[in-house]
Amino acid sequence: GNKYTYQMDPANSNESISEVALDLEEGADMVMVKPGMPYLDVVRRVKDTFGVPTYVYQVSGEYAMLKAASINGWLEEKSVVLEALTGIKRAGADGILTYYALQAAAWLQEKN
Repeated sequence: GNKYTYQMDPANSNESISEVALDLEEGADMVMVKPGMPYLDVVRRVKDTFGVPTYVYQVSGEYAMLKAASINGWLEEKSVVLEALTGIKRAGADGILTYYALQAAAWLQEKN
């Protein structure tokens, strides 16, 4: 099917806030924003507006973009991935679902 029949307009962040309000009225006890990186403003608005547990899914396309760029030598994978995850956390995410989870955990252990 065509995902545009069920996805929100990416240019209209007010729509996402309305959808979150409806989800919470229907009993949701947490919300998830996906993809994460392009919608950090939405993460912050959700957290500030509703104060509910807010999770971000760093989708496969975001992972593939960072992985391909690192393989091609266009960026240093560890630093860029940790910066991206830090940005998501700083935007207000209580948790991050990412394909980098195991690698990021190992990198963070190296820092300690």
